[in-house]
Amino acid sequence: MKVKKATAYALHALMYMVRHATQLPITTNTIAKGEGIPPEYLAKIFQRLSKAHIVNGIKGRKKGHIFARPPEEISLLEIINSIEGESLFDDCPIRHCQCAGTPQNCHIYAQWISATREINALFEETSLATVAWNHPEHRFHSLPESLGIKKKRPNRKKSEPKVSAL
Repeated sequence: MKVKKATAYALHALMYMVRHATQLPITTNTIAKGEGIPPEYLAKIFQRLSKAHIVNGIKGRKKGHIFARPPEEISLLEIINSIEGESLFDDCPIRHCQCAGTPQNCHIYAQWISATREINALFEETSLATVAWNHPEHRFHSLPESLGIKKKRPNRKKSEPKVSAL
């Protein structure tokens, strides 16, 4: 199972909000700068989070976002489902075979269902607040490439000679 980059961004943005609760309401631009997330992309993510009643947008002079309810009442599963969709764990990992993908006729699918029930339960009982205070702060440009973040190579001017070690 691999979650979308948008889900990782959503989780980190919400953890940022928990850690900076005294600054709420907070704009997506502020969060984007703090977490190293593209601001336009984060604004779209927050639209989904708002539809899922995880955050509320505030208009006016003190515009920004606040939590729709306390972070202690928001589960990781809720956040993941708001971005990924409800079927993140429901699909068979080898769904392209002839078995029709039921737990009764496929041992792999039966094991998958059992494992994903445990993951769902764990994510359902884990609150955003718990995760936020037990996760290191960082910016996305420092995350490993396994999350799809590519490191930029420094630009070298054409007139600059290539230096080699002797």
